[in-house]
This record gives sequence, structure tokens and C-alpha cells, in this order.
Amino acid sequence: MKYAAIVMVVLVIAGAVLGIYTAANARIQVLSVTMSAASGDEKQSDFAVLQQAMDHGALIGTPYTDELAGSSSDYSFFTYTFRLKNGGLIDAEMVEIQPVPANGDVLCYTSLDSTQATAELTVKAGSERDAWCVVLTDRQNQQQHLVTRSFRITYYIWGVAKSTVVTYK
Repeated sequence: MKYAAIVMVVLVIAGAVLGIYTAANARIQVLSVTMSAASGDEKQSDFAVLQQAMDHGALIGTPYTDELAGSSSDYSFFTYTFRLKNGGLIDAEMVEIQPVPANGDVLCYTSLDSTQATAELTVKAGSERDAWCVVLTDRQNQQQHLVTRSFRITYYIWGVAKSTVVTYK
């Protein structure tokens, strides 16, 4: 009977340690953020798809203006690449990256391919993964080298919404 009690105490302590570890590591860490800029002229086909989607009210992303006026040469694409790490024991699901809009921002979407902006992003337990956020902004922002920007990364672990904020400088 004494040995059974000792085994039960050890199992309870092991379960508590596992629960505390799981709760403490149930978050996403942002290991790095990089940015690349491209003029609208370099991404004319992406711009055309986005412009058509805006015109038809079918944009899959976040618009900051009502219309996408002008031509591709009036805009710049800022592509931010995030290296995300999930050190926990539970998958982080429905990861979404939203920039805090700056002056001149027109829209954002979370894929390198403007036609597949709704791809669900999951960071598996104990793994790392890259995620992207593309911001379409006024060409003047690229000329002024606007690079400081904040992002809110939201995700779900066991159905509980969590978020973190990261700043790219």
C-alpha cells in the first residue's frame, strides 16, 4: 500500500510538471523578421489581381482604403517574412499576421501568392515555420525607406486566442 501511494504521488507530480510546462510554453515566439521591397512594376500581375479583387469587393486580405486607384507603378510591395517558433506541446492554429497600418498603406494579405491569401497557417508543436505578410503601400513610402512597422500576430492554442506584437526596425 505504501508503494502504491508513492507511485501515485510521483505520477501526480509528473502530471503537474507536464501541465505547467505545457501552459508556460503555449505561445509562439518570433525568432526573426526580414523585409524585402519591390516596386509595383515588378509585380504587375499581382497588382492586377488585387485591383480586380478590390473592384469586385472580393479581396482576401485587409483593405485600408476603398479603392486601388492608379497603376502598379504608383505602389510598392513590402514583403515581411517572419520566422515563428512553437516551443510548446500543442499546435498553434489559425496564425494571422496583421500590420498596424501606416500612412499610405492600401492593403495587406498574408501570402506571397495574392490568389491564395486564405491559406490557413499552423505552426506545429515543437517546430519552426516561416510566415509572410505583404503590405501594398504608396510608392512614396519605399522612396522614404519606411521600414519601422508593428505587427500583431494572433493564433489559437486549444481554442484559446493569444497574440503577440512585434516591431520590425
